[in-house]
Amino acid sequence: MRSLAVLVMALFGGFAGGIVLNAVIAITSHMVFGGDEDGLKGLKYLPFVTSAWYAATLMIWRPRPEFEQ
Repeated sequence: MRSLAVLVMALFGGFAGGIVLNAVIAITSHMVFGGDEDGLKGLKYLPFVTSAWYAATLMIWRPRPEFEQ
């Protein structure tokens, strides 16, 4: 049950991080290129990609309890 809670928190955290990263990239692109945002079409999917990336990274690197024999 703890794994599910950690996974859900990683998904929410990754989604929030993706939204922030999306905004930073969009604002920086607008300032640098002067409003030409033709190259940013895939940027709207960034929160979903980062949430899946955070969840996968968490499940791979999360320390697992050792079983005693």
